Amino acid sequence: MRSFVAVLLIGLVAVVAIGLTQRSGLVYSLGVSPALRATQIAPDNPACQGPIHVPNGAMFDRVGFVPARLTDTPPVRVEVREADGGKVLASGRLDSGWRDFVPRRTDELVVHVGPVRTTSPVELCLVDEGRAPVAVIGQAGAASPTTSATRTGKPITTDLAFTLRRGDRPLLVQLPDIARRAAVFRAGWVTPAVYLVLALLIVIAAPIALARGLRRAETDQSTASTMRQ
Repeated sequence: MRSFVAVLLIGLVAVVAIGLTQRSGLVYSLGVSPALRATQIAPDNPACQGPIHVPNGAMFDRVGFVPARLTDTPPVRVEVREADGGKVLASGRLDSGWRDFVPRRTDELVVHVGPVRTTSPVELCLVDEGRAPVAVIGQAGAASPTTSATRTGKPITTDLAFTLRRGDRPLLVQLPDIARRAAVFRAGWVTPAVYLVLALLIVIAAPIALARGLRRAETDQSTASTMRQ
């Protein structure tokens, strides 16, 4: 029994340690997988995706996307714009010579745009600042059902793979945000608090109940042995 409790405590310490050491800077993802060349941009022909409602107006200062080389790797400007009106809220630049896209092996490239915090919907745009066209990786249309993509202001039938990010934070710190987002597409009674309670039950209450069951089994076995004697 004592060994079980020791293992339980070690497991809890390990869970906390992993939650503190594993870090992520992801604020929001459109859920679009980098699967194919969704469109291409050229000078004076930007591509955008929106409207994007950032959960609870969370702050982000970086934008991730996946470009692919056609003939060259020119610089690409990333703009965060107001979905209504097109005002530029922040921007950053991916310098030329960036790493080319390799299917199933290339992660997104992340560009610093400066802090953005707004509860209003935004759109993310890519502007070619060179002379050569650039492909933008995304997925077939409807991958992001609440947003849509455009090229030079005209709708296209694919979605672009974007993520919003900020400085890395421990996963343990992000648990309230994870629970809040998980509750969005569930029944009304499934709130973030319900998820947190369930997590506590799984991590703490379930092992305790198992320990009590083992203790009772040991007691019953001891009693049975005594009666046989």
